Amino acid sequence: MKKKILISLTIPIICAVLIIILVKSNGKKYYESNAYTWYTVIGSKDGDLLVRGRKIDHIKNNIHKLIFALNRSEKDPETFRTPKDKDPTDPPKLKLIDIQGPVANIKVINGEFLTQRMGSTGAEEFLAAATFTLTEYDPIKLVNFIFEKGDHAAPGTYSRKTFSKTWKIIE
Repeated sequence: MKKKILISLTIPIICAVLIIILVKSNGKKYYESNAYTWYTVIGSKDGDLLVRGRKIDHIKNNIHKLIFALNRSEKDPETFRTPKDKDPTDPPKLKLIDIQGPVANIKVINGEFLTQRMGSTGAEEFLAAATFTLTEYDPIKLVNFIFEKGDHAAPGTYSRKTFSKTWKIIE
């Protein structure tokens, strides 16, 4: 008798747990996953990789969603700005200024973190992933990053070609 009750309770409990796990994993927002952006893999057996997120097609026609995905937040990037009298602790965030023809003008919030705290490789990873992600939006072919030059990165206009010589591209 006890075994029948235990079995009859176990199956619904297992089903409920599986449903909760499924709902939580599917409830993840697009900007919480690198599946919606290009991302880097350093030191793989094939070298340094720039990989296209498998779900980027879901948002590539919306420049704002691409930026939210890169920022990992839907908040205004200005809310992450570090006060001038403090060292930046938040990673860089991107803010769309405008699009002029094939060029997206992008302000880098917390640019000092990019240029002084991430190292040369980290800064290049950030700029490469952002450039490839933003150029998924069809009208954009070039990305003009606006920030103060530092030791590890320089502002300017970047294209996919800028990075395709140093990174193995995985689409």
